Amino acid sequence: MIQAQTAVARLEAILIDVYCTYRDQGAMPNDRKQYFSGFADALMTLEVIDQAQLNDTIEAANITVFQMSLQQRREEIDIKADPSMFDSPAWIRQGKTIRF
Repeated sequence: MIQAQTAVARLEAILIDVYCTYRDQGAMPNDRKQYFSGFADALMTLEVIDQAQLNDTIEAANITVFQMSLQQRREEIDIKADPSMFDSPAWIRQGKTIRF
């Protein structure tokens, strides 16, 4: 039981680290995001946590870092999204050029 609590606490710490980086830098680091995903998958495979506990952990981390629920964040992101950014292809938005 104590090991399970420790594992869940570690999982939440990893996610909080990912969210803090996202909040501060505007991008989620792929390596940390994959580390969280792998850690969560391992805990679920070992039946240390179930999907409901994982969802609760994600919700708690959202509230800790962003002071709002995941649903509230999704709604805020939808409001801030500007679809006109997709008027040009990704390679142009990224500043890439094509050489012939």
